[in-house]
Amino acid sequence: MASRRQLATMGLLDIQRFFAEPPVQYLGLELSVCWILECLLRKDDYPTAMTNQLAVSHPHLRISETMLQQAIEFLDRQGAVTSYSRRCPSRGRPRRMMHLVEAVHPEARSLVASWKSWLKDNRLNSLSGAGPVAGSSLTTEDRRLADELKVERRRLRPAATSA
Repeated sequence: MASRRQLATMGLLDIQRFFAEPPVQYLGLELSVCWILECLLRKDDYPTAMTNQLAVSHPHLRISETMLQQAIEFLDRQGAVTSYSRRCPSRGRPRRMMHLVEAVHPEARSLVASWKSWLKDNRLNSLSGAGPVAGSSLTTEDRRLADELKVERRRLRPAATSA
């Protein structure tokens, strides 16, 4: 929520800028669990790599270290994951690799489908100009809106630097 001082200095251009370049969104527990499940359905991985992959795959989304740990602890309590150490040739210390228990795969796939549906419904990635969300099919109207936002973003950039 904006403070009174921010409201006093904020203009309509600032609100347009918000929609042209939405702020990074941090995942809550439910979405974090789904992201981890999607990663682990592909391959065993370690937490830092999953965090980095999120930033690459979905530039508008982030996961905090605290939320990452809570999501991993949740999955561990559910008996959905196990972990093991693996030494990387390029690094000295072993990494804590996460493994998704085979019996959980069907439920994990269902949750990942919900995660992908959430991504598609929220379309922040595609409409912010960062490119389409992986696995989503944009309608003609979505593409038109995304193109309009890109044009608006270019138009607003000079105003942002002079303000």
